[in-house]
Amino acid sequence: MKKLLSFLAAAVLSVTMLFAGCSLAGADGTDGRDGKDGQNVTIDDVYQKYVAEHGETSFEDFLKEYLSYTNDELEAAASLRATINRSLMSGVSILTKFSYTSYRPSTIFPGQQSQQTSYKVYTGSGAILWMDKAAGDAYVVTNCHVIYDDSSDSVYCNDIRLYLYGQDIAGVNFLLSGNDITGDDNYRIPAEIVGASQNYDIALLRVTGSGVLKRSDAVAVSNNKSVTGAMNDSFVTDASSYVGETVYAIGNASGEGMSAANGIISKDSENIDVALSDTDKNSYYSYRVLRTTAAINHGNSGGALYNASGKIVGIVNAKDEGEDVDNMGYALPANMVRRLVVSIYDSYVANGNKPISGENGTKCGIKKAYLNVQTKVSDSYARLNADGIAVITEVVKVSAVEGRPAKGVLEAGDILVSAKLTDADGTVKEDIAITRNYCLSEMLISARVGDSLTLRIERGKTQTDVSLKFEASNFKYMA
Repeated sequence: MKKLLSFLAAAVLSVTMLFAGCSLAGADGTDGRDGKDGQNVTIDDVYQKYVAEHGETSFEDFLKEYLSYTNDELEAAASLRATINRSLMSGVSILTKFSYTSYRPSTIFPGQQSQQTSYKVYTGSGAILWMDKAAGDAYVVTNCHVIYDDSSDSVYCNDIRLYLYGQDIAGVNFLLSGNDITGDDNYRIPAEIVGASQNYDIALLRVTGSGVLKRSDAVAVSNNKSVTGAMNDSFVTDASSYVGETVYAIGNASGEGMSAANGIISKDSENIDVALSDTDKNSYYSYRVLRTTAAINHGNSGGALYNASGKIVGIVNAKDEGEDVDNMGYALPANMVRRLVVSIYDSYVANGNKPISGENGTKCGIKKAYLNVQTKVSDSYARLNADGIAVITEVVKVSAVEGRPAKGVLEAGDILVSAKLTDADGTVKEDIAITRNYCLSEMLISARVGDSLTLRIERGKTQTDVSLKFEASNFKYMA
């Protein structure tokens, strides 16, 4: 998916499409019954006809009178249009250039090998979470697989270029020739990797001192001045996303430049298996995602999926390309991504502004707290809440306790009710109800050394609170 979308029509465009093929009274007296008089009719034709018969009136008043639009509907349409366009200004197209070195027997020197280097350019998308435009600095979220190729020389890309909306068209703002990128001196925004996670398919990029950014009208998703504040403010929480919610995606569809597409959330949580490795086709990662009907195409990867308020609902990372499948695109859920980018950023700063590495020399990854327990869903059901939303609830039970820090605190058979994460200063970082099996595991992305976890459990039909503290030994590196 290193290679997004059709435009989300505003109310007026929707009306235009609705009236295409409708007819006005025709000069031949058939009034469109022969199918000819209504050819190429647009909403403007209808408006002009209305003005001719009823006198001058504003287009807005015409919509209210003729199409029964209310003030609230018109304001909502205008607000959504403005929100979508603001999100375009937060989006970036991404080009990544990878090098590949191969060796062949030399035709000149027997017994020796000749070296050849080739290049490939991929396209993707991203969203600006935080920005200091005066300094030309920014942090951008995208997918790990946009900047990762384990068959390349570097594995993680060393040549990452971002392009703003209006500056991202091949042949205009840059040239792709011989697997190289040229002619983009006035438009490219170089970026470096802050960190990335293969297991969660998320990467965080950093831009510093970009002249392009300084002179642009680009905006970040959040206006928060703090980096971590902006990262938290950019995303919705799980409770804010639901099936049937209107969403739109912003990204670089098929490498054609930034555009938008609308749809709904069609499933709030499921798991998909995706092959990330180019060298091991039997290696798969399982990702928890939400499903959307918004049009997703190659180049969409790493772009944001937004709600009508302009908050990020998810980060697009995959689609089902089966021949008999329609409109099944996937995005990594916002609350998980929010926790992950903050964790990546914190580790980056603590590591002297360098991505953390694994013991095997892997350049990127995360360190995540583990309880060392296994859980299972012992019951699940859906109910309509007060807003008429169908909400799924799962009863999550501990099936096995395998070691510290949970050993001696939790027992097999405990039902997990809620969890509260508190830092060493007593500040509550997370306070959640455990209503799905993924809730606790994803919350632990926010845990740091010295944090305390208080779990409300049901044991023997009695609810009680148990607590534990995370030590350095309770964290494991994962790529």
